[in-house]
Amino acid sequence: MSHALFQTSLDASLALCALGLLWRISAWFRLRIGPDVQAVTPAQRLHALLRGAAAALFSQWLLRLLGALFLDVLLQRRLYRNDKFRWLGHFLIFVGFMLLLLMHALAAVVAVKLFPGYESTRTPYLFLRNFFGAMVLVGVALFLFGLWRRRLVPTPARRPPMAAAFVALLGFVLVTGFLLEADKIASPQAFYRMAKEFNGSIDPAELMPLRAFWASEFGVAFDDMKEPIALDVMRKGRDMHDEDCATCHAKAASAFVSYPVARLLAPLAGVLDQGHAEAWLLYLHVFACFIGLATLPFTRFYHAVAATASLLVNGAAPTREFSSAGRTSRRALALDACVRCGICDARCSVAPLARYLDNPYLLPSHKLIATGALASGRLLRPSREDENLRVAEGAFLCTDCGRCTNECPVGLDLGDLWQAGRGDLVAAGLAAPAQWVQARPALAWAESLQPDSWPHSFFDPDASCAPLSADRS
Repeated sequence: MSHALFQTSLDASLALCALGLLWRISAWFRLRIGPDVQAVTPAQRLHALLRGAAAALFSQWLLRLLGALFLDVLLQRRLYRNDKFRWLGHFLIFVGFMLLLLMHALAAVVAVKLFPGYESTRTPYLFLRNFFGAMVLVGVALFLFGLWRRRLVPTPARRPPMAAAFVALLGFVLVTGFLLEADKIASPQAFYRMAKEFNGSIDPAELMPLRAFWASEFGVAFDDMKEPIALDVMRKGRDMHDEDCATCHAKAASAFVSYPVARLLAPLAGVLDQGHAEAWLLYLHVFACFIGLATLPFTRFYHAVAATASLLVNGAAPTREFSSAGRTSRRALALDACVRCGICDARCSVAPLARYLDNPYLLPSHKLIATGALASGRLLRPSREDENLRVAEGAFLCTDCGRCTNECPVGLDLGDLWQAGRGDLVAAGLAAPAQWVQARPALAWAESLQPDSWPHSFFDPDASCAPLSADRS
């Protein structure tokens, strides 16, 4: 890949990512949720943010902030308390991805500085790159298994399509990376390129001992190395390797994922070299990374930014009262920080009523989506009159038990968000429709809310609030 093409693509991806992040983050200072904050200006919100950050960094709250960074952001203890299986998948993806980013993608500015003599083809770095990639692959597999498992259990939780799209892109980056490394291991063309750089020769006859050693010890698939190799030739090849190659290359078997793949590709090594497989695998791998970078603000991976901000805000000021400007930004932040995990739905005290009424807007994850739609002006439209009434019903039937706030893995103050949203609904003329609930005695409701009486359509993933769910990726 030419340096100019690589640099241009990288610059374009970074620019799109930066612009997207600025636009998404600007919503934290633009959206207003609740009648009590309608007069707050973006400038006041920015000032409150800067003042709060300074107060946290230069006070006793700094230790709380550092604790939240380590325990809540890095170790994800809130998710661990709620769902250890899901925590393991997220933890493997997060840790493996970050280590790959630092030790592989940013090796020239991180790994080289931290580890003198760093070479990506030496031990332990060759092993670690495969280990980190395997961590992410296992995490992705656990994520997909979790999605499949939750489809077998009736649950109101929904996950936007972009979540699966981003996971597919992440998997594609890893698979092409492993295939690229495997192709290099088995490729005679890559061997001759290395030999020319370090030995100064590409003559097959002159390099015969070295070729024999690399075919035996490194897995290079030479077409003319089918016969058993004499011991004296191997010894000479080892000497040539120790003199010219050992300082930069460890045995490829330490790449415990790529090396077995290379052995599988060995019969096709010549064909792959002729087809320039290394070049197009590199293009696929690099441009998939650039696509992921450019689309980061618009995929589910954006929650890594928003959820981190929410956890740090919650950790720095868990008991402090927020000003009007601070509450405004915190509510807007919650719309992006929600990871659509569905834990709040599973713990919701009115979930049986939601199923009975066939109205998912009683459930926290859907109420949050509706709150965002209301704040951005997408909800109160004449074409959505019936849906508006269902949203209002869901908002006012909430019992404010606080379970969703207590169980939220990213520390959202959902109770405050529901109160603010109800205020906006009343201001829009959607009054509380919940008076009819009191017309029936408790025993009648207990009998009505048995699972056998719940509508089956509630469990249909294509039913209910698809229009609002699709609005936010």
